[in-house]
Amino acid sequence: MTETHAIDYTMEFPYTRTVGPVFGPFLTGLRDGKIVGNRVNGRVLVPPMEFDPDTGKPVELDFVEVGPGGTVVGWTWVSDPSPKHPFQHPFALALITLDGADTAMVHAVDAGSIDAMSTGMRVEPQYHEDRHGAVTDVHFVPEGTATTVAIVPGEEPVMITEHSIALRIQEELHDHRRRFVEGLLAGRIIGQKSPVDGKVYVPGRGYDNMNRTLLTEADEVEVADRGTVVAFTQITPVQYHGQKETEPYIRCSVLLDGADQPVLGIDIRDITMADFRIGMRMQMVWKPEGQRDASDIDNRYASIPEGCYETWKPTGEPDVDPDSLKEHSW
Repeated sequence: MTETHAIDYTMEFPYTRTVGPVFGPFLTGLRDGKIVGNRVNGRVLVPPMEFDPDTGKPVELDFVEVGPGGTVVGWTWVSDPSPKHPFQHPFALALITLDGADTAMVHAVDAGSIDAMSTGMRVEPQYHEDRHGAVTDVHFVPEGTATTVAIVPGEEPVMITEHSIALRIQEELHDHRRRFVEGLLAGRIIGQKSPVDGKVYVPGRGYDNMNRTLLTEADEVEVADRGTVVAFTQITPVQYHGQKETEPYIRCSVLLDGADQPVLGIDIRDITMADFRIGMRMQMVWKPEGQRDASDIDNRYASIPEGCYETWKPTGEPDVDPDSLKEHSW
């Protein structure tokens, strides 16, 4: 039987945007081996800004090259980099005032050790071999240590920028979630019964949000692995980065026998829309013990993950009157 788990997953999606007439030249400059700012009310701002930070008014397009060297005016040491950091070894994030600039920009400094960092130190850009118009085209190193990189300017200005936006979540499962997972791995579906009105919620949330009552292990009950379809829709997959679905399928909610709240997000791929209906009786077909996987469950949302069952199939029982299911069709 697969063991219960701590939560450790990453939500990630690609983000693409146009860069505009002010930040675009800055990214184009990085790709082409130079750093540019813009003149605003007698000051040179780096990175360039679209609006005057003092008045909020749009600025004129007046660009100026700065650097390449600069002075560190403040810094912090990153001793434990995340996967999204520019280095997987310790480095500094520093405020750097480039020569000719009046404002400091934040960037990475690969100094080798914390002892090599100091406020007031001189740094210079280290351009990367692979550049495509992003702030990650360059980092900074102590002055006099950068290596020469052959730079051929691009034929067209940078117009689009692409990023991968990610958020990593790490935490332990709450006790009631852990017991729900343990039940699934053992072939049991555990809900929680409110001591106030007797309604059974699957999965339990650790509280009855309707009656504002905490629910504990003493309130847990087992419900059946069969139930009634109370709502469904057809999903037609939209093709996007990372999409694995290619064919339309049904997503439904099933009110399990003994429960007052349906389980959501049950995907049906072997029954046609013409043969599917509200009130249909369905049975969950478990995966063999030891092959069940509930690792998709976290503390925010938990249904019955596909890793725990092979499929859902009609029981052959008479349909339930749809009118009797109206309060559960959500």
